Amino acid sequence: MVSIVEQHVDGSWWYHPGETWATREEAEAHYHDFWGRWHPERPVMYFEHDEPLFQEYPTCTFNFEVFHFGGFIRWPRSREGELIRL
Repeated sequence: MVSIVEQHVDGSWWYHPGETWATREEAEAHYHDFWGRWHPERPVMYFEHDEPLFQEYPTCTFNFEVFHFGGFIRWPRSREGELIRL
């Protein structure tokens, strides 16, 4: 699966729920329809991964290994359904 992540001014990359597609082509088409129209100046990246990203809240990362938001690691999870406090 391929997700679109967008970069904020602090250098973090943000994922917004629902921004995942089966192929890069689908992700690129969505970028041109949405991000490219509304935020053309904001850097984006196509992030390929095997496990779904957290869908309840936006999450961010600096290293594409740990995604977090509000002091909690949202992906990967230590155990199914458990969040890890940073």
